[in-house]
Amino acid sequence: MSLPVNINEVSDDALNLKNMLDTLLVKVNEVYQTYNVPLPDRQYWTMGLPIIDSAQLVITFNQMYLGMPGDQAMIPQRATQPRTVSVTISIARPFAVVGVNGRPPSASKIQESSALSAIDAWVLMESIWKYDVWDDSGAAYGPGVIATLNTPEPQGGFQVVNLDLTMVVP
Repeated sequence: MSLPVNINEVSDDALNLKNMLDTLLVKVNEVYQTYNVPLPDRQYWTMGLPIIDSAQLVITFNQMYLGMPGDQAMIPQRATQPRTVSVTISIARPFAVVGVNGRPPSASKIQESSALSAIDAWVLMESIWKYDVWDDSGAAYGPGVIATLNTPEPQGGFQVVNLDLTMVVP
């Protein structure tokens, strides 16, 4: 495996997407601290689908397009329009699984495993205003976001809560 390329000399304006993804990780942590909800220690962002092999917070870059959130892709846009990004903020937590004896987990264990995921769903959806700010003070709001939340079925002993977020790259 080769070592990553040194990006210290890369022009600042080429780092907009990277910096945005870095900032999103910080903002998710700030939101969770506000609600006093613990997050998994493993936290990162990635390009493309993450592997869910442990409890983790992952921000996944899905797509970038020219225009405002929700614009139709078939309508031509001026090259001066904002760049909009689609990301998924995922939180994976351990989930009740079949025991060594082959018995399914009890209903109470399933519900207990689901409790923190329900909290994650609420906190993530309540935090969307934090991702539509255009200055460090948080006083200037951006052009808006599109946010949907889903929880696919548990797999591999983990339940994932996904916030799909579409927003302009500041």
